[in-house]
Amino acid sequence: MALVRCREHPPKGRDGPYVESVKPIGYPDTAAVCGRPECENPGLLWLKKNDAKAWREGQTVFGVHTHTVKIKVERHQPRTGW
Repeated sequence: MALVRCREHPPKGRDGPYVESVKPIGYPDTAAVCGRPECENPGLLWLKKNDAKAWREGQTVFGVHTHTVKIKVERHQPRTGW
């Protein structure tokens, strides 16, 4: 399951590893807010390995760790010219 955290509070340890972060639709003007109690920064959706693979394959809707909400993210854009 995914987790919403801002750039300043990336997820750590116990539920990880989270391997990639993706932008919710409209980021940074998004309704997805960092899940840390003291923070109100725009949140990124942090994905574990299996969700990151699904995102690269075109999935754009992900549930979060507590199953209380789903977040829609921007489509994966393969990098070119590297």
